Amino acid sequence: MIPRPFVLKYFPLVPSRGRGCKLYDEAGKEYIDLTSGAATYIVGFNHPDVVREVVEQVENLFNYTTLYFYNRPSIELARKLVDLAPGHFPKKVVFGFSGSDAMEIALTASLNYARRGKLVSFTESFHGTLVLSASVSGIIRGVLGGRGGPWYKDVVFVEYPNPYRNKWGVDGYEKPGELTSLALRELEEALKAAGDVAAIVIEPVQGDAGVVVPPKDFVKEVAGLAGEHGSLLVVDEAQTGLGRTGAWWGIEHYGVAPDVLVSAKALGGGFPLSAVVARSDVLEALPRAGLGFTNMGHAVSCRAGLATIRVIEREGLVERARVLGDYLAKRLREVQEKHPVIGDVRGLGLMVGVEVVEDQRSRRPSRAKALKVAWSAWRKGVITTPLGRHGNVLRLMPPLNIPLEDLEKAVTVLEDAVKDVEEGRVPDEAVEGVEGWGSWS
Repeated sequence: MIPRPFVLKYFPLVPSRGRGCKLYDEAGKEYIDLTSGAATYIVGFNHPDVVREVVEQVENLFNYTTLYFYNRPSIELARKLVDLAPGHFPKKVVFGFSGSDAMEIALTASLNYARRGKLVSFTESFHGTLVLSASVSGIIRGVLGGRGGPWYKDVVFVEYPNPYRNKWGVDGYEKPGELTSLALRELEEALKAAGDVAAIVIEPVQGDAGVVVPPKDFVKEVAGLAGEHGSLLVVDEAQTGLGRTGAWWGIEHYGVAPDVLVSAKALGGGFPLSAVVARSDVLEALPRAGLGFTNMGHAVSCRAGLATIRVIEREGLVERARVLGDYLAKRLREVQEKHPVIGDVRGLGLMVGVEVVEDQRSRRPSRAKALKVAWSAWRKGVITTPLGRHGNVLRLMPPLNIPLEDLEKAVTVLEDAVKDVEEGRVPDEAVEGVEGWGSWS
C-alpha cells in the first residue's frame, strides 16, 4: 500500500502500545526499544506528563492557524527554545513538523540573508528529504543523481572526519589532530574555491552516517572558518538535541553558538514538531510574503514539546544521558573485546553507534552481519536498527529515562545476538529483502 521509496522496513513488527522504553506488538510481546522510535521518544513512549498536557489541549482546542492569530503553547515554546539555545544574541523561532521542513526553512533563510548561492555540507550527512534538505544530504546524493526533482545544484561536499573510517586512512582516535587538519584543509580549500558560500551545514554528531563523533576540535574550527569566510553556521540538532548527548544541544560540547539551529524528532515528545532557532536578523531576511503554512506552531504539538522539556528538566535527564551513556559505552566495549565482529563503539551520551565488521583487523563493513544481529536481538525482545552508508552500524538511542536494569538487559541480549551471528545461528534468508539504510548501495 505504501511505495518503497518512502519506507525503510526492518522487521515485520506492528506496534500497538508503548510505555517508557517498552514497545508491545499486537500479540502483546514486549520489546525494549533502543531507538526511541527513530530518536523521537526522548522521554519514552506515552510519558504520563506529556499525555496529560496533550489531552488537556485536545479537549480545549486542537489548533487555530498561527498565520492569523496566536496560541499560547507556541509562544511559550518559542520563548523556551530561545532561552535554551546557545548564543547571547537576539533569536527568533519558526516551527515546522519535521527535520526536513525545518532544514528547508533554515537554508532558505540563510540563502536570502547572505545573498549568496552556494552551500557547503559533509559527506555521509543526512538533513532531510525535501529539495534543499535532500540536496545537502551527502548520504543520499549518489542515489538522487539529479533525478526526480529540482535538486539544488550549488552544494559542495567535503569529508566529515570519521575517526574510525575515513578516506585518508588516518586513525582518528590515535591521531585526532592529524585527521582534523586534513578535514579542515579540505573545507578551507572548498570555501576559497566556491567564493560565495551562504552557509555551512553540519551535524555535531553525524546520526544516520552511523553515529560519527568528530575529533573534539573539529566543529569549533569549522565555526571559525565559517566566520572568516562570511558564511553562516547551520547546525542540525534533529538527533543530537534536547539532552541526547549529555548536553542540551550537541553543539555545546564544542563551545560553539551557531547562527541557525534546527531541532526536530524528540522536540515534540512523539508528536510531529520541528523548530528553527536562529539569529533574528537571519530569519527576518526573508521576503514578507506569508511564508508560513497553515498548521505551523500547532498547539497540540507545541504543548507536547513544552511538556517534554519540563520532563527533561524535572527528571534531570541531560545529566542522566551523560552518566548512562558512559556506562553503555563501557559495557559495549567489553562486548567488543570478546567479539571480532564489533569493530567500533562510539558516541556521546545516549547516542551510541556499534559498527559491525567482517573482522576487527580488516574493518570491512558487514551490513549482512549487522542485520542479523538486529534480527536476532528483535526476536529476543530488543529493537535496534542498522544505519550508515554501508548499513552496518547499530543505532542505540534509548529514551533518556530508560531504567538501568532495562539498559543492562538490552546489552546482554545484544551480546547474545552477536554470538548467534558468530556461531551461524541466524540464516541468510532471515534478512533477505530487508530494505533499511544502505540497501541502495
